[in-house]
Amino acid sequence: MKRILSFLLALAAVAAVAVNAAAAEVAVDQHRVLEGMGRSWYQGYQPTVRRGTMTICLPLEIDGGPEKITVAAALDDPNVFLLSETPKEVTATQSDGIYPVKLQLSLKSNRRDGDYPITITVKNADGGELLGTIPYVIRIRNGYTTHETLEPVLSPVEGQLDAGCEGTLKLTVTNPTTTLSITHGVLTVTDADKEILMTGAGRVEIPEILPGQSQTVTIPVTVKADAAITEHVLEAELSYKVLDKEETWKQSLTVPVNQTIRLEQGGVQLPTAIAGELANMSLPLMNMGKGELSNVLVTLDIDGVVEAQSVLVGAIAPGETKQAKLTFTPGFQTAGTHSGTAAVTCEDAYGNTASQVLPVTLTVDQPLPEVSLPSQEDTRTLPMAVIVPTALCVVLLAALVIQGVTLTGKLHRLEEERL
Repeated sequence: MKRILSFLLALAAVAAVAVNAAAAEVAVDQHRVLEGMGRSWYQGYQPTVRRGTMTICLPLEIDGGPEKITVAAALDDPNVFLLSETPKEVTATQSDGIYPVKLQLSLKSNRRDGDYPITITVKNADGGELLGTIPYVIRIRNGYTTHETLEPVLSPVEGQLDAGCEGTLKLTVTNPTTTLSITHGVLTVTDADKEILMTGAGRVEIPEILPGQSQTVTIPVTVKADAAITEHVLEAELSYKVLDKEETWKQSLTVPVNQTIRLEQGGVQLPTAIAGELANMSLPLMNMGKGELSNVLVTLDIDGVVEAQSVLVGAIAPGETKQAKLTFTPGFQTAGTHSGTAAVTCEDAYGNTASQVLPVTLTVDQPLPEVSLPSQEDTRTLPMAVIVPTALCVVLLAALVIQGVTLTGKLHRLEEERL
């Protein structure tokens, strides 16, 4: 029983620690001023440097935190030239709702100006559980001149732009340096033809981009209805600060402007009914857009009559109409009314595709039986019931002919006697 009770108590203690750890939220009190700070973080507090040692004051708040915490700091990039030794871990006890933390970092005497990201780690002093982390940037402005120069990298544009529509451009701004930050960044994009215009404020503010990091920027734009359906060359201009000095960077970007595919059809034309003979289907297709459509394909599929038979119409220029024509022969076994579809697919110059499916109905009648004349071979084997009457008719006809000749001779003799 004691063992069970001990196990339950231990389990409850573990659960309590887990709840506290889950509830803990480490943050800097932006308005509290510790001894040696001079001003609050909200007012722009900056660490002090004396005799090569930087002191960072942190009035920490931890929701549901323990009585004591340990705090340590480490450079995000341990290879950068800044610290002369590994920062020491410090302990702080909760007082008046905060943990007054003072970190001290030993700086190299020949350090260079730059921005150095560090991560401050907060743990429970008793159990060592991680309570949270705080990102911070050490800004050196009284060191030696840096060897690095900052040239931002703007990625190729991503986004769908259609003539006459609002859209967005996405590009990535990359900071390729190891010790310089991009701050106070403002991005603008212009089109020399003034067919693509930025909307809203006409500018996009960019958060700080730390050394070696990137920031994806979304730019709202409007494309004029009469914009050329082609690739447009845009000029992106990024104004920013590096080491508190204002800089400007320009880069050309290429973005295509598309148009919504407008392929209209004039209705599937099929005979109302066929009887197993050769049949034709035609479908007029009209390009109502501003760009050429290519690989226009029509596929006819009627259950029991024709299975996925296609015809390639090819390219249709803007304002042009072409006929899709297809010939097929249904079998005799397909008699009846059949339903199916005529599917139309196409693509524009940028690989955008469109499709539409049209319902079709076709009636196939059972063909009439063929009537054939008897062959010569068949006449040789005619039955006697046919041969005998035929022979009698021939004899009778011959007798009539002979009798007619005889009467004609008598008439001639009578006329001669009279004379």
